[in-house]
Amino acid sequence: MELRDRMVECGTCEHRFRVNDEVVVRAKKFYPGERRGTSLDTFARVPRTTSAPSQSTFQTIQYAPEPVHRTIEPTSPLRLVLGFSAVLIAVIVVLMLIFGGSPGGVLYGASQSKRLMLAGFSAVITGVLLIAANPRARGRAMVAAVLTAAGLISLPFIFTNGVSVIGSGAVAGDDVPEPGIPAPEVPKSLEDESAEALKREVVYEPLARALETDPKAVGLWLRGLREFHRLQVRDYIVRNSGADPSSHMYPRSADYLMVVTGAKGDINDLARLCQRFGEVRRPSDTLPILEVMVKNDSFQEGPLEKLTDPTNPGFYELNKRELESIDLERARNAVNRLAPVEPKFYRKDIVKRMGELVQEGDFAIQFEIGKALPKWSEPGDGMEAVVLGVLEKIPADGEVPQPLVTFLASRKDMAAISLLDRLWLQDPNKWEENYGTFGPEIEDKVLARFPQTTITQRMSAVRLLGKVGTAKSVPVLEKAVSEADAEMKLLIQRALEAIRGRK
Repeated sequence: MELRDRMVECGTCEHRFRVNDEVVVRAKKFYPGERRGTSLDTFARVPRTTSAPSQSTFQTIQYAPEPVHRTIEPTSPLRLVLGFSAVLIAVIVVLMLIFGGSPGGVLYGASQSKRLMLAGFSAVITGVLLIAANPRARGRAMVAAVLTAAGLISLPFIFTNGVSVIGSGAVAGDDVPEPGIPAPEVPKSLEDESAEALKREVVYEPLARALETDPKAVGLWLRGLREFHRLQVRDYIVRNSGADPSSHMYPRSADYLMVVTGAKGDINDLARLCQRFGEVRRPSDTLPILEVMVKNDSFQEGPLEKLTDPTNPGFYELNKRELESIDLERARNAVNRLAPVEPKFYRKDIVKRMGELVQEGDFAIQFEIGKALPKWSEPGDGMEAVVLGVLEKIPADGEVPQPLVTFLASRKDMAAISLLDRLWLQDPNKWEENYGTFGPEIEDKVLARFPQTTITQRMSAVRLLGKVGTAKSVPVLEKAVSEADAEMKLLIQRALEAIRGRK
C-alpha cells in the first residue's frame, strides 16, 4: 500500500491517524444493496426509492391555506402627474369662473353658453385625468369626476358677473344698474329718438356713470375691432391722449365701447387719434360718442422679406407704413431697420414721424430713434428742439437714452448745455465725452462748479478743461495743484500743458 506507515487525515472528520494494521480492516468487498443494516444508511449513496415512508401513529395538524396578499407597489410618476394636472386644471377653471367676470377679467363679456362650454370641457378633461391616474380605484375616480363636473357646471349659474346678454350687447353685472340703485338721469335735451336709439345700441350706462365724475369723458364705439387688437388700441389711446389708465373697453357683441376718462384734449383730439386706425364719425351731436369703423388691415405687418431688404423698391414705403402703426413694437422694428440705410426716400416724412414717436414712445424706441437721427435728420428740421423737450421731461431718477444725448451733442445745440451739465454732475464718467463736445462754451459752467466738486467730478472737470479750457482756467488749475494728490497733480499738469499748447 502506498500510504502505509504514513500520517493521513480523514476527509470527513479531519482526524489524523497513521495507516497501519490497527486501522486497516481486512474484509471481503461488497456493494450497496448486498447487505442490510441501518448503519449503512449514513454513508453517501443514491437515494433509496423502494423504501416506504414511515407511518406516524398520531394525527397530524391541519393548516389553513396561506392567504393571498395584495401586491404593494409605489405610485408611478405618470399617475402622479396626471392626478396633479387634473386638480390644477379644476382649480384654475374654478377661479376663472368665480373671479373672471369682473371688469377686465378673462371672462368679462363672455356669454353664458361660452362659460358652460368652458366648464363642461374642463370637467371632461379633469375626469379623464382622474380615471387615468387611479387605475386600481376607477370607481372612486369616477365618483370624484362626477362631483367635480357637477361643481364646475354649476358655477356659471351662480357667478354671473360680466355675462353678455345675447342680442342686446349688454353685459350683466356692469352695464345694468343694480337693484335699488336708480339709473343715471339723462337730461331732457338728450331724449330725442336718435339719441335714445344710439344709447340702446351702445349700452350707454358705463359712459353715463363716467360723465358723473368726468364731464369730459368720451365713448369710442369701435366697430369691427378684433379682440386681439383691442389692447393695442387701448394702449395707443391712453398713451397719446394722456387718458386715465383705468379707461376700460366694454364688449358689445362684435364691437367694443371704450370709455375714455381723464383725457387732456377734447373729443376732436380723440377723433384725430382714431383716424390712424379707422374712419371716424360722430353719430350724435348731443352725445359724447365717436363711432370708429376700424380698419383691421392697418394692424397687419408687411411682408418681412421686403421690410428687411434695402434694395427692394418697397423697402422705404413699407417701413414708413410700419412707423405709422399704433403698435410701438412694430414702429421700433421699423426704426431699427431704417437706421443703418441711406435716407433716399420719404426722408422728411420719416423724420417727422420719428419726432412724434420719440415723444409718445418708451425708452426702447427712444433709444433706437437716437441711433437713427444722426443719419436721417437734417440741420434745421427742428429735431433738436423735439429731442431736448423729451429729455427735459425725464425725471431725475429716470433712465436717459444716451443716443438722444449724443445726437444733441453732435449738433452742438447750445440750448442743451444746461441739460448736459445736469447729467454730467450726476454721472461724470458717462456724460463727459458728450459734455466736452460743446467746446469752450462749457468752460464757465465747469469753472463755477470746480470748488464744490467731488473727487470723481473734479477729475472729470480737469480733463474737460484740458480739452476745452482757455487762459481763464489756468489760475484755477494752478491753485488746485497744491491741494491735489499725486494722480490729480498729473491730470492737472497735463491739462495745463494742453491749454498752454493751444495758446
